[in-house]
Amino acid sequence: MTGTEVFDPTMHIEVLRENLPMKRYVSRGDTRDVVDIAGPHEEADRAALRAIRFTRQDKTPRFQPVLGSAGMGKTHLFWVLRDLAADPKNGQYSTVYVPSPPSPVRVPLHFYSCLVDEAGDRFFELASSALLGKYGASADMDTDRVNAVMERALMDYPGISSDAVNVLLHYALDNGKRALARRWLLGDALTSAELEQLSVRTILEEDDVTLAAFKLLADNSDSPIVLFVDEMEGPFNTHGEEGERQFLEVIKRLYNECKNLVIVASCLSEIWPRIFEMADAPMRSRMEAPVNLRAFSEQDVANFVAQSMAKYWEEQNMEPPPDPLFPLTARHIHEAFVKSRGVPREAIRQIINLLDTILLGRVETAVAPQDDHVIKLTSSVVIGGVVKAVLIAGIRAGVDVRLKTASGGGAKQASAVVSMTRRGITRQVSVDVPSVKNWDRSGGVAAFYSAQRIKNTMDDGTAELGIVAVPEGTKGAKFESMTAELGSRLIVIRFNETSATRLVASTNKAQLDDSEREMFREVVERVFS
Repeated sequence: MTGTEVFDPTMHIEVLRENLPMKRYVSRGDTRDVVDIAGPHEEADRAALRAIRFTRQDKTPRFQPVLGSAGMGKTHLFWVLRDLAADPKNGQYSTVYVPSPPSPVRVPLHFYSCLVDEAGDRFFELASSALLGKYGASADMDTDRVNAVMERALMDYPGISSDAVNVLLHYALDNGKRALARRWLLGDALTSAELEQLSVRTILEEDDVTLAAFKLLADNSDSPIVLFVDEMEGPFNTHGEEGERQFLEVIKRLYNECKNLVIVASCLSEIWPRIFEMADAPMRSRMEAPVNLRAFSEQDVANFVAQSMAKYWEEQNMEPPPDPLFPLTARHIHEAFVKSRGVPREAIRQIINLLDTILLGRVETAVAPQDDHVIKLTSSVVIGGVVKAVLIAGIRAGVDVRLKTASGGGAKQASAVVSMTRRGITRQVSVDVPSVKNWDRSGGVAAFYSAQRIKNTMDDGTAELGIVAVPEGTKGAKFESMTAELGSRLIVIRFNETSATRLVASTNKAQLDDSEREMFREVVERVFS
C-alpha cells in the first residue's frame, strides 16, 4: 500500500470476523507461543543463561528459582529458554519441560520420562558412545569381545547402575537387541522373556534404578540439560508440606548425584517463602537467588498486539493495515492495561474481549477458561489422577480420603497409600500404576510388579486393600496369578491411552465425567464392602 492510497478496512474487517485473531491467552508447555515480549522476563533470562554458562564450564548442577504471580508468564519462560538455545552466543543446551507431578510417588521416573520424551535417542547415543569409548569397544566386534566388554562394565558399575549400563551397551553393540534396549530405556513395559533377552532384572520404576539411569544420561550429555520445572508448588497445593518436602528431596538427589543439570523452577511468588522454609539448609545454600518476572507495561501490551496482528496478517497472506494495532486503537490498549494491572495473561484476555466487542458487537463477557495443564501419562501423573478420583468419589459417598505420604526426609514411595474413613470405619488402601509408555498396549511385567508392590504393602501392614490401574490389554500368567492370589483385596481398574488422559484432565479440574464417576463409585463401595 502506497502512502497516497486510502486504507479501506472493509475486507480486513470481514477476514477478522471470519477468523478471529488471538484465540489463546494461556501458555502451555506443549504448545509454542508465537509472540514474545522480552522485557518482563529479561532478569530471568540473564539468571538462567548465567547458570547454564557456569554449568557448561564446571558441569556442576545449579538450581534457579523464578517467581511470579498467576498469569505472569512463568510457563512462557520455558519457550523463551528453548528459543534462546538457538542463538549461538548462548552456547548449546537442551531444554526439558517438566510439569509439576500431582503426587509424590515415583517422582524420579516423572523427571526421567520428561527427559527421554524430549530427546531420548540423542541422550542414549551420547551415553552409549561414552561407554564404548571408555572400554575401547565398537559395534563391529565379535560376540566374545562384546561379552568381555559387558563383563568389565558390570564390574565397574555394580548394583543399581548395572541394568542401565547393560542395556546401553546392548543398544550400542547388538543390532538385534537395539530396538528392545531402546524400549527399556524409554520406560516401556516389557515381558519377562524380553527382560531375559537383555539380561536385566529390573524395569525403570524403582527410584534408585531410575536415578541411576538418569545420571548416566545426564553425566554423559555433551551440553547442559535445563530441566524447566513448571509450578514446583504443585505437590504442596495438592498434598501439603509433606508432599512438597518429598518433591524437594528428589530435586536435591538430582542436584547431588548428577552432572550437567540446570534446574529452573517456576513458583508462585506467594507460596515461595513457605517452600523455601521447607527446604533443608544444604539445599537452600545451593539455590541461586530467586528472580521475579515483572508485569507488562502499557507499551508491552501495545507491542504484543502489534506483533500478534503482524503474524495474523502474514498467515492470512494479506497486506497489513497501516496501523499495526488495527482493529484496536491506543485507547483500547490503555483500557486493557488498566483493567489487567499489567498481568500478561489478563491483559491478553482483555484484548480478546475488546476484539469480540469490535468485530462481533458482543457486550463484554467472560472469556472461556483455557486449560494450562500439560498431560504426560507418567506413573506419578496417573497415580495422582486415580487418587484424586477416589477423593472426588469419596466426597459424594461420605468418605474422608487422605493421601498418606511417606515420612522422613529420605523416604521413598513406590505406591501411594490412602486412608479412607466412613462412619467410623477406616481402610488403608495402596494405589499403584505400572510404569508403561503406551496405555494402548499390555502392561507386561510392569503390571505384575505393580500388583507385587501392592501385595508388599499388605504383607508389611501398611495397607489392607489395593487399587491397581493397568492398561486395558494387560494380561500374562504372572499378573493373573497375583490378582488371583490377592482376590477381593485387589481392585483392578483398566484404562487405555484416551481414557487415562481423560481421567487426568478431569481430575485436574476436580471433577469426573459420568463413566469415571460410576467407575470410582464402585471402587469406593468395594473398599467398604
